[in-house]
Amino acid sequence: MSRQDEQRLLVKIATLYYLEGYKQSDIAKTMSLSQSFVSRAINRSIKEGVVKISVVQPENMFINLEKAIQKKYVIDQAIVVDSDEHQDEAMVKRAIGSAAAHYLETRLRANDLIGISSWSSTIRAMVDQMYSQKLKASGVIQLLGGVGANGNVQATILTQTLAELLNCPSWLLPSQSIERSVDDKKRLLSSNEVTDVIKKFDDVNMAIVGIGHLLPSQFLRNSGNYYDQEMLDTLAKRGAVGDLCLHYFDQKGKPVLREDEDPVIGMALEKIRNCPQVVALAGGGDKVEAIKGALCGQYIDVLITDRVTAKQLL
Repeated sequence: MSRQDEQRLLVKIATLYYLEGYKQSDIAKTMSLSQSFVSRAINRSIKEGVVKISVVQPENMFINLEKAIQKKYVIDQAIVVDSDEHQDEAMVKRAIGSAAAHYLETRLRANDLIGISSWSSTIRAMVDQMYSQKLKASGVIQLLGGVGANGNVQATILTQTLAELLNCPSWLLPSQSIERSVDDKKRLLSSNEVTDVIKKFDDVNMAIVGIGHLLPSQFLRNSGNYYDQEMLDTLAKRGAVGDLCLHYFDQKGKPVLREDEDPVIGMALEKIRNCPQVVALAGGGDKVEAIKGALCGQYIDVLITDRVTAKQLL
């Protein structure tokens, strides 16, 4: 069989498959060929340029930007939502929350134990945009103490709502995020109610976290779970640029407080780094240095952010 004869057959098979919508089994039957021959011919038609497949990227999709972030920071996936320089902060958070909801809905497995850093308005936007369906997880656990002036209204309900959407139990962390002292933290860590939850941190296989910067957000201020000005000044002097679960790190991702200085009850930075999958939700120009620090510290596997922030990360 000449080269021209081979190409003629490839073109015929490719036309039936790609343009006329025939199944491989139908092509094989119609043309008296084996199905394996048809399958190989379809693969050859692409390799040899008989068929050229192009992906049309809409203007509000940023695949190249995502790939550049993945390559620069060596993470599994970046998801970039549309935004512009003048977009309202709440709209950016809703867009990130929507993308995060879709990510969770499409990647969730029944045996996943989901951890959430529940003092995050972006995570709240994610939960607000999820809807009840046949999703199933093994549980949802609070990664950061949820007790505070507004604790029952915010962090606790956020955790329980996500658990209801995922048709699974929830575990609440019965402590403040930041205790009054390291001694108070040690006392609480010796109680069964707190330690039983913290022991489960080792079983979390998907952590959904927000990334905070040095100054507490209004959401966190409302909770009462934030440092006083003296501690914020100390963190600033030590080069803190952001936090995960209220554990602060510098621009290289290194913790700025020693364990004996840190009064926070929540998933520690080292445990976050060792979690099988950490999905971080963060956007906005004021978060760029904090996101960079978290990426450089290798705490994040999946970053969901907005276009303006993504460009600054590069």
